[in-house]
Amino acid sequence: MPEPDKALLRKAVARAVAGLTATGRLTIVEVAADAMTVFRIHRDDNGRPRCHYWSLSWGDLTSEHGWADESTRQAVLRAADLPSADEVVLVCSFPDGAEANRVLGWLSEARPAAVHPVDGPVTAVIEDVLATDPLSRSYDLVVMRADHPSGRLRLGSKQLFPIGAVPGTRAEVTVRCEPGDEYGTAFAVVTWQGREPRLLSVHSARLTPGRYPLTAELIRPGKVRFTGLGELTRDPRDWGDLVAAVPSQLPPRAGPAHLICAVEVCGPDAKVEERLSRVRQVVNFLSAELAGLLRVSLVAYGAHSYDDRSAGEHPVEVAAWQVAPEHALAALEPLEDRGAITEGYPYYPHAAQVEDMLDAVARRLPTSEHMRTVLLTVGDRPPHPVRANRSLILPCPHPHDWQSLLSRVQHRPDTLLAAICDRRDASAHPAWRQLGANAVAHLDALDIRGLATDLGLSAPAALPIPFPLLDETE
Repeated sequence: MPEPDKALLRKAVARAVAGLTATGRLTIVEVAADAMTVFRIHRDDNGRPRCHYWSLSWGDLTSEHGWADESTRQAVLRAADLPSADEVVLVCSFPDGAEANRVLGWLSEARPAAVHPVDGPVTAVIEDVLATDPLSRSYDLVVMRADHPSGRLRLGSKQLFPIGAVPGTRAEVTVRCEPGDEYGTAFAVVTWQGREPRLLSVHSARLTPGRYPLTAELIRPGKVRFTGLGELTRDPRDWGDLVAAVPSQLPPRAGPAHLICAVEVCGPDAKVEERLSRVRQVVNFLSAELAGLLRVSLVAYGAHSYDDRSAGEHPVEVAAWQVAPEHALAALEPLEDRGAITEGYPYYPHAAQVEDMLDAVARRLPTSEHMRTVLLTVGDRPPHPVRANRSLILPCPHPHDWQSLLSRVQHRPDTLLAAICDRRDASAHPAWRQLGANAVAHLDALDIRGLATDLGLSAPAALPIPFPLLDETE
């Protein structure tokens, strides 16, 4: 028998493992001083070489009549199960043993194969071969791709490691993460069997939405390590669970918008304070939601005076027009400090300058503008009619036709009407249904996100996206 050589054995095992097909079986039989160990190696559904083994001592294999008995030979052959293997490698780790040589002779007769002598157990050799086996299938990262501008999502993959990649190979890719679910964003690695994906591993991380440069390293067949994502934890979901969580498309993204806040500043100080506070909340929310895409106008209106002896009435005040949110909030501060400007005699208590406010807004709005415009009216009192009618509300002294002006604003391209009214629907004047034709909210129960979503100024709450997104150019 030739001199023991683990390098030759490793080369033989590596060649045999590399030649394994999807359904192939490799059997390695190690014959030692006092036992025989059988290693059975196959590839799993992901193409990884997997090994299980069993050992039987000579006492387990020999019959009561010893080595000369035919039943001992049959027990050895049954334990080795050589006929079921596509390839066989025989190893002797005790070359000088009579029992070992006898067993090797029986095995070689049943399945002719070269015998590789080694010093010591072969487990470490086999483990090393399996850990460094080049990939027999490519490893892909599961990603989502969005069709622009529709936002429709489709499931796809990005190759990380091609067939033949060896441990230590690295791949870099930049992905975009949207809000995930309770597990976060899943970084799933799959192989392919025909057109069907086979889930290899899946780990998740709770990430802030944004772009991430990702590095994947092949540690060994079946194990990929990701860096650049923070802490990853094992995700218990299977492939069906992950796919079922994928929404059909991205949430719509709101575009540039012009928010006109028209606030009634007549009435009790507490009510005026609350109205202005709601305006501040809305502007702050939409400023964060739309980032640099929001422009804000701020208009304050009070009540008419019909008393000739009075010092005159406060006209509609355009405190800011189409400015950045921070400038609008700055313009709001003097209104908050001043509070109500028209309360009680000689100011008319049953209506407000809504029609004057509409005239001021209509005159400043261009006939065409490439951004969504929302007129948000905040208050309680109805407008004055253009002429006396059965409502008994005094007509506008200027006179302005509020319905005609409102229609003029409403019929501009991409212009919507919203209202935050002090009163509930049942007690509010019917005019508030027209002032809030697209969305009406109550002052004391304001859902700002719901109002913004109804007006197309905020994306609706989207279903979580379980996988990272990849730009079409990647």
